[in-house]
Amino acid sequence: MTYPTQPVYAPPPVAPPKPTRFGALAWTALILGIVGVVGSPIIIFNNLTAIAAFVGLVLGIIALFGTRKILAAIGVVLCVLAIVFTVVAQQAAVKELDKILDQGAGSETLKQEALTDPPTWGKRYTWANGLSVEVAAPVACTPGQYAVPQDIARAVKFKVTITNGASAAFETALLSLGNDAQFNGKKVSKVFDSSGDCSSTVDNTTVLPGKTYTYEVAYSVGAEPGEMQLVFEPTFNSDKAAFVGQA
Repeated sequence: MTYPTQPVYAPPPVAPPKPTRFGALAWTALILGIVGVVGSPIIIFNNLTAIAAFVGLVLGIIALFGTRKILAAIGVVLCVLAIVFTVVAQQAAVKELDKILDQGAGSETLKQEALTDPPTWGKRYTWANGLSVEVAAPVACTPGQYAVPQDIARAVKFKVTITNGASAAFETALLSLGNDAQFNGKKVSKVFDSSGDCSSTVDNTTVLPGKTYTYEVAYSVGAEPGEMQLVFEPTFNSDKAAFVGQA
């Protein structure tokens, strides 16, 4: 006895996966958008990251017509934010640079004013760190027999006061204590006098913050009154304080 053969049914064919369209562009736009947002605050690199974000924006717009629309949209948003952040960061940097340049120009203007209108006797000059110097009007003094230099036609003595308004102690050895002195446009010498009243009291000492140090120094000048100039410099290559007046 024979039995009928059971029919064999083949499974229905599986449909091939639908290919993604512009998927790679969507991922690229997303990555470039993230890079652009992260790099936008860094002034050195944000020009490059802004270019990358712009490229990502173009690719993301193209990818919107593909199958990864959400991914592409996120990439587009990130790229737009990266470009906006870059513009804001660069504008802030430009403003800060302008402020620094304006401050520098103001400081240079003050220096020029100090050169064109220098302080005179009885006035005070203050450096940026708070250290200041004041020179009193000169008084005549009579050099002794052994005073140097010899053959002094006339001698004048100045009282100089240093006020330390800085936050650290100041060593007077660092200060050019009136070594640059001129009378009527010619360099003059200090008077070293151990027996007369033209003796100098300047010494190397430490001036603590908030304290003052006063010393006297005499110079040999011409027989007739004229213009005297004393220049002070607290440290090497710092701003100079030039006092000018009659002596």
